[in-house]
Amino acid sequence: MNARRDLLIIGGGAAGLAAALYAARFKLNVACIAKEFGGTGNIAHQVDNWIGEPGIAGWDLMQKFIAHVKSYDVPLVTGEVSSVEKTREGFTVHLASGESHDTKLLLFSNGMVHRKLGIEGEESFAGRGVHYCYTCDGPLYKGKTLAIVGGSDSAALGTIFLSQYASRVYTIFRKKEMTAEPISVEKVKTLKNVELIPGANVAAITGSAGHVTAVRLDTGRTLELDGIFVEIGHVPLNSLALQLGVATDEHGYIKVTRAQETNIAGVFAAGDITDATDLKQFITSAAEGSVAAQTAYYRLQRMVS
Repeated sequence: MNARRDLLIIGGGAAGLAAALYAARFKLNVACIAKEFGGTGNIAHQVDNWIGEPGIAGWDLMQKFIAHVKSYDVPLVTGEVSSVEKTREGFTVHLASGESHDTKLLLFSNGMVHRKLGIEGEESFAGRGVHYCYTCDGPLYKGKTLAIVGGSDSAALGTIFLSQYASRVYTIFRKKEMTAEPISVEKVKTLKNVELIPGANVAAITGSAGHVTAVRLDTGRTLELDGIFVEIGHVPLNSLALQLGVATDEHGYIKVTRAQETNIAGVFAAGDITDATDLKQFITSAAEGSVAAQTAYYRLQRMVS
């Protein structure tokens, strides 16, 4: 058991790291726990909208975040949180390793995971042609035929990325037009090895010899291919917060105030896991984390006054 901290942060992406930085500057006894520091930023191929550093790789940006936090001697604990509980003095966070941490205040910034299609063949071919990280697995398909499912920013950026490796890319989305940023959509439409397939859903994934060979669309069309990448949004990682009775909206995002407070006293949330904004970006996550740290500081001031 570790000494009780002022603030414990669960999640090491942009929100958690920004919160850790601001908490340290407020002179709080703070620590941050994550399975992997950098979060989804680690797999972002290129970040063009982080102001001041256009075109920076996500991994490089997150390494700068981490180095900045470390310069304030904030403990970054690598581990998986298994459970959280309310105590008389605050909260106790239990890790899968058996380690426990006590804290006065708690911040959830553990983000989201990729939403799955939930169709035939998705689970059985996972990792064998079905993927959820185009920067991780896309380069493995050089000269192959691929599909990417989704019409959002991540799907558009994924299409652009995959087109650099694949001989052909099918971009499948259910609406009439992609909903990504116009500048990204314009770029996608210039790619000669990309075919846009609007108004369609993937109905099933098929394969042979243990690997994907085709997908069937609900329009009746079948596409022969070597791999499929799923970019249809995310699901918030709210299970730990729910253990404390933290309220969520109908989509599972944690409800927060403008100060990043939840309905449970002493519990805050920041980043992609919250309902604070529909704009799920590094800059909004970092901003929410910063606000949460300031709110935690003010709350601790009231506790001792």
